[in-house]
Amino acid sequence: MSTMIPVPAAAPSNVYYLAASDDAAPRVPRLSRALVLRLRVLSFYWRVRMMAAEIGDTLRRFGQPMDEPDTTFLEQRAEIILAAAPRSLGPARVIDFASARARLRG
Repeated sequence: MSTMIPVPAAAPSNVYYLAASDDAAPRVPRLSRALVLRLRVLSFYWRVRMMAAEIGDTLRRFGQPMDEPDTTFLEQRAEIILAAAPRSLGPARVIDFASARARLRG
């Protein structure tokens, strides 16, 4: 563990120097080239497998016809939209907070 050494008196008191570490970090042993190659090949294999599965699934769905749309649902939705009251295009109402408070009290 490194210790903190205060700076000489000429520098501000909140500045510190870190002492150099004595021990070097232990080196992690490198993986062999054969293991690295094997891991890369396995990773590539699984990526190709997943990609092939997704492409096959997409192609399987591509040739199938679409289901008929639910016409009763679409007609009901159209009726609901047409039955809605049209919004007024007049000016916005001015809200009188004083009268609203008086109505709530009374």
